[in-house]
Amino acid sequence: MKKLCTYLVLIFVSSSFITKKELIENQYIKEIPFNFDYGVPIIKASINDIEYNFLFDTGMPTVLSENITKELKLKSIRTVMGMDVNGNKKEESYVMVDEISIGEIGFKQIEALSTDLSTGFEIGCLNLDGVIGNNLIKNAIWEIDYENKVIRLTDNIDNFKIPENAAIIKFKTNKKKGYYSPSIDVTVNKKKRKGVKFDTGSNGGIKLPLNFYSSVLDDNKSVEYYGKAAAAIYGKGENKNYVDSKVNSIEIGGLHLQNKIVTFNENFPTVGNQFLKNFKIIISYDENKIYMITQKESISTILENFGFQTSVNGQKAIIAIIYKNSNAEKKGLQLGDEIITVNDFNFRELISKDACDFLLNNPIKKMDLININYSRNGDVQSLELEKETLID
Repeated sequence: MKKLCTYLVLIFVSSSFITKKELIENQYIKEIPFNFDYGVPIIKASINDIEYNFLFDTGMPTVLSENITKELKLKSIRTVMGMDVNGNKKEESYVMVDEISIGEIGFKQIEALSTDLSTGFEIGCLNLDGVIGNNLIKNAIWEIDYENKVIRLTDNIDNFKIPENAAIIKFKTNKKKGYYSPSIDVTVNKKKRKGVKFDTGSNGGIKLPLNFYSSVLDDNKSVEYYGKAAAAIYGKGENKNYVDSKVNSIEIGGLHLQNKIVTFNENFPTVGNQFLKNFKIIISYDENKIYMITQKESISTILENFGFQTSVNGQKAIIAIIYKNSNAEKKGLQLGDEIITVNDFNFRELISKDACDFLLNNPIKKMDLININYSRNGDVQSLELEKETLID
């Protein structure tokens, strides 16, 4: 079942900061591995010779968990009002980190947002100590090699082999306000949207505003769904409507694609790892360019599932998304229903043993026919569902 896990969208939109930086070493190229189990790149980086887990995220500023901030005895240098992609707000503090080392390269005097990284269940599963954000990323040239699960960094783009057929995407930042998230243009069915975030912190694909594009979508190649699909840094938002649609054409800089599935929703427009993982990516803030080198041709052209998606809430597997006109909806499945068993799998037992492993390895992913026992207000009901093709 595709897209079973909710998207992890870490977006911080209201902070402004200026970061000074020094590098310990010049003329370098380093390689570090990353973990991609949850669809986002997680790397190791060190502060005071202690190694921590960091999300590599072009869509956010650098972040430290509140626990690490206390452990390092870092003091607040200023406060801001933060807002995530779901509109949740919280007052946060910035701290100054003397040095963050990545692959033995030291980045000095980096401002970092101090926040609680265990608020939401899905984000808590990442076991993060912080985020390597765009105010640090801008100080080097980066190559993300999804095929080999390594990130390389250098101070000279000539250290990377860029083939002549690499697609080039130009991006903008707002240096005056201290916003360094790459902002790109995306054209779908000949309609251009500016200000789309190039976001390595999202495990979603291409997600664009529904209202902006509704007039150019083909209803016969689209499916609507509703529910809570996005987990953000301050928690989940309200139920929302979404559309997945196979579009005739997509243009992102020098990339030209046809007949691919794009998600349209009410959230901030992003291009995330579900799409990016098909490429080797080189990000150069010196040139304001992203180089996209195709590694595999597997971008979605078919959407198949059982008509719903699940999430974990309070040690329960619940229905978080329902697809309109699917067999699941027609047979009465509703948002918030708790799944007790699917075929021979007891979901309550699986979640009680390891909820994060359940999120990663939900057995429904490998099934084509399921018998579900689910509970609604204490009333246990059953139904049978076959995997169906919603977009072909």
